[in-house]
Formats: sequence, structure tokens, C-alpha cells
Amino acid sequence: MVLRCRLLAVTLSLAAFGYSASSAAALQFRSCPQSSQFRCAALTVPLDHTAKTKGTLKIHLAAQRRYRRGAGLLIALAGGPGQAGLPFADGFEAELSPMLRNHRLVVLDQRGTGESGALSCPALQKIAHDALWSPDLVADCAQRIGPRRRFYSTLDSTADIEAIRRAFGARKVALMGASYGTWVAQQYARQYPKQTESLILDSVVGPSQPSGFYLDSYAAIARVTAQQCAGKRCARITKDPVGDLSAVVRRVASAPLRGKVYNAAGRSSTAEYTSQDQIVALISSGDINAELQAQLPAAIAAARGDDYAQLLRLLPMLSGAPEATRELSVGLNVVTSCLDLALPYSLSTPISQRPALMKGALAAVAANSYAPFDSATVAEQSGVSDCLQFPPQFDTAPASGGLPDVPALVLAGQLDLRTPAENAAAVAALLPKASLVELRGAGHDLLGSDTTGCAATALRRFAANVKVGAPCANRDNAVRPVPLAPLRLADAAAARGTSGTRGRALAVALDTVSDAMSIGYMELAAGGEARGGGLRGGSFDARSGPMGQLVLASYRYVGDLAVSGRLRLFSSGPRGTITLSGAASGRVTIDSWNSASATIDGRAIRSKWAEGVSSRRPAARSTKAKLR
Repeated sequence: MVLRCRLLAVTLSLAAFGYSASSAAALQFRSCPQSSQFRCAALTVPLDHTAKTKGTLKIHLAAQRRYRRGAGLLIALAGGPGQAGLPFADGFEAELSPMLRNHRLVVLDQRGTGESGALSCPALQKIAHDALWSPDLVADCAQRIGPRRRFYSTLDSTADIEAIRRAFGARKVALMGASYGTWVAQQYARQYPKQTESLILDSVVGPSQPSGFYLDSYAAIARVTAQQCAGKRCARITKDPVGDLSAVVRRVASAPLRGKVYNAAGRSSTAEYTSQDQIVALISSGDINAELQAQLPAAIAAARGDDYAQLLRLLPMLSGAPEATRELSVGLNVVTSCLDLALPYSLSTPISQRPALMKGALAAVAANSYAPFDSATVAEQSGVSDCLQFPPQFDTAPASGGLPDVPALVLAGQLDLRTPAENAAAVAALLPKASLVELRGAGHDLLGSDTTGCAATALRRFAANVKVGAPCANRDNAVRPVPLAPLRLADAAAARGTSGTRGRALAVALDTVSDAMSIGYMELAAGGEARGGGLRGGSFDARSGPMGQLVLASYRYVGDLAVSGRLRLFSSGPRGTITLSGAASGRVTIDSWNSASATIDGRAIRSKWAEGVSSRRPAARSTKAKLR
């Protein structure tokens, strides 16, 4: 992520921001293990900012080593809740560089995360996807943390931020939040409007207390599903992506979607989708993995037509590698969620009474607001369910003040499901000086995933205090959806300029390479390795080689054609030779993204255009993963 900076030709004074070097000096700074560009310190804060309960915490933070004299204070807030911020200090510095002409960047591990006393719940921590949490595991986690859990709400974190502002002697603070960090920033701004200088909100939690049923996400599913196929992107895949999803969701409610999948050794096993929960978890994961999102239209359309292979091989995306507690505290996530979410019961309500209150509240919600999923899925996937057995205690309430009249940049990806673009518009409407910027084809964490550069342009203009305008109006960040995979060679279309079995074999060979590469990108974006099984047999491995290479071993994109060989991967495309066996035999030499020659079934053939390969591009890699 490289942001092009436009430096501000302005002269700043100490009085401009009320920054006191002597106050910051009171913090005991030391070298940062995370970055040589920052100095680290720990600020002692009360466990209970009301002083009714004894105890303290150390909030660990990192501040830029070099900054301009008289610079204001800019605090960057990571997502989650539960994500440590210090590991992303360098990433935040790169993303926010336009703001750093007149601000000093501070990044922190919020209370209960990272080095700031990360809350530990090993039983939950080892579960990689929150769709698999259960009320009893959440209750066990809360009991493990003990009575101090009540001091880990967002408002406790905002009080810590205010303590940091005072420790640095800054009269005001600018806040940048990503995902859950936008909720922290909003809550701070409502509590401390006179101390808030400006806001940068990326992937925005809505202005009201978040729904424990996550209704904002469900309401956006149909729009996002349709929008991913806008502009004829799915012309050769489906005419009805929303209908496809509805049909598959209904089908899995009545019977498992079952079939074969293949591992990195090419061995087969049986996999299945058994509930709507898995489908909603899969599509919601796509907004932080653009390559996964690109797989969904074809996978769901094929499943509607009884071919489950493309959908089944996406199942591992629901069970990735768990993160270490110091990187992402699941304990803090569940505690803060139960304290912050709008639940149909209070945490002081006896546990035995909560299920009935949950059932009644969900019954009052219009079914079309979460269609095509059923109410049981909404309940099962909800924070309302997670918190059913949370130990009884006093409730916390969000800050009640209005948002201040300060400059704000509000950023949204139109394919974001965990913090839909509608949330950003609602927050921007409450900020008189807000600039709302939305990007087509983008998912969660816009600054970290935008490949077009328009979000960086918006930030640069905002930092320069000039009109932000609409820099993303004619931009599109989408990764083109992958095509439907034919079952057999006879079902495939021939490569352009060719015909017959040989033309179909050439097209399938090229699509096989494209398919392996897209799955490799998807695995990398999920934190895995670029290796795996073929769609209908065989395997691929793209991990080795000084220049990068793709090794195919009897990889079957269609059932009756195996592709093997070794290709070097260059920016201009894959190069090398692969062999074909099965319904056709021969060799294909690939020269670039859009040029290939072959000898198939004894005759030479050449194509100057290879749709399967040339129509794909890798997505940007985000440096900050978010849970919700």
C-alpha cells in the first residue's frame, strides 16, 4: 500500500493544536520491537474510570519517532473488537501518510488486546471462525475473565483514549478508525466533542447501537449479491445471482449439499454443507477476501444446477488457522460484543428468561429483512445467541451525545457485508462536514484493499483541507467473478479463433491454469498456502521457485481432462508448457496472459486470446483483518 502524498504548504505552531512536548515526555518511551519508525510507551489507566473499583491497566502505545514541530495528535484504531493495533503501526503510517504532514501518529493496543492485557479464552481462541461459537463457550470465557469483564466496553476504551490525549498534552485529537475502530471513534466523539478535531472512518459501523442480530448485514446481502454481477460481469455465469442464492439456501435447509473435494495431494474426500449457517458465513467472509468473493457467483449458480464442486471447495474458508491471542483476543471480542450490542434482553435479566425474549424479538422482525435466510439461521449466527448465557451484571449503554460538527472523511466499499455502505451513509448524514466516498467493487477495509488509488486520493484531499469530491465515482475495485466450470470437455466453449475438440481442450487448459491461480490467491488472502486440490481431481502447488512457479499434477478443472506441468509466474503472465491427457491429449505452451500455442490430438493450434487467464487479476492484500 503506497499512498502518494501531497504535502501541505502551511506553517503550524504549538498553539494551533495545543500539543505539549513536556506532557508527552512524561511517558517513558523506548524502542519499539514492531517498528524502528515508532517509539513505544505504556500509560497506566484505571481499570474502572469511575473509580468505584480499584485496579489499573497499562495501555501500550506507539508514537511516531519523527514528526513536525507543533503537529497535532492522530490516533489510529484497529478493528475487531479484539485486534491488536501495534502490529499495524507501519501499515497505518503508510495508509495515513497524507495526514502526517501536520499530525503525529499514535497507535495503541486497546485494553484487553495485544500487550494491553489481552483477555485469554483458549477454548474460544482455537475456533477459527465466529460462526462456530456457542453460548456455553462464551459463558465459559466470561467466567474465566471474571468480574473485571464489565470494564471492557467500548466506553472504557474511549476513556483510555482521552487519557492518552491528556498524556500527550494535545488540546484535540484526530481519530482514524477501521471497522470496529469506527465505532470506538464515534463513541469518543460523542463523549468528547470539544476534544475531537476530525474523523476518518473506514468501513463504518452504523450510528446507532449495533444490532445483536446483525440485521444491517442481512439487509445488504441481496444488494451486494446483485451488485457483484453488475455491468454484465456474470453474463456467462448467471442471469439471476440473487435467485441462485435463494435457491441454494432453501435447498441446504432440506438436505445436505454433498460431494467430493480434493486435497493438496490430490486425494478425495466427501464434504458437505449442512445448514444455512455455513452459507451466510461463507458469503460474509468474501468482503475481506476478494478472491473468495469472486468465486461465489459461479459456485452458487453451479450449485443451483446440482453441481456442487465449486461451492464445496470453498468450505475450508470457514475453518482457517486460529490467530494468537496477542494478535486477536477472542475473549475481548465476545465480552465487548455482549456489553455493546443491542440485545433484546438486558445483561441483568436472568439467563433462564433470555431465550424467550430472543425468540419474541426475532419474531417481530420482518422476514424479508433477512431473506433468503430463515429466522433460525439469524438467531444461530447472532450476538444475541452468543450472549444468552453471559453472566448477569449491570448493563452498559452507548454514549448518548450527538456527533460533533468536525471535518470527517467516511469511506465505504459497496461490496462490504460486515459494515455495509448504508452504515457509512447514515453516519455521514449526521456529520455536517462529512465527505462520503464509496467505491464500487470494494469490500471491507477500503484504505487497505483499494487497488484503484481513489481512496488514497480522497484522503490526500481531506488532509489538504480541500474539497474531497468524488474521486471514486468512475472507479471499480472488483475482481472479475470466475467462470462456471464445465462438467466435461464436451460442455466447454472453444478458445476464440478455434473450434472443435482441440479448441475446447485449449480453452479448458488455459482455464485450468487460471482456476489454480485464483484458488492460490484466495488461499493466500486467507492466510494459507498457495496449494490445494483440483476442482474435480489432481492438485496444484504455487509455493516454490525463485521467480514463482505453478506446478499442476493431473489437475482436473473438467472431469475428463487432466492437466500437468510447470509454469513460471511473471507479471506479464504464466510461461511454460503443460500436458493434457484424457478426452484430449497434447501439449500447450503459454507465452503470456493472452498468447498460447498447442499441439492437441496431433494438430497445431494457437490462440491470441485466452479468456480464462486474461480476464483475471489478483486482488490487493489487506494488512488488517477484521472479524465483524
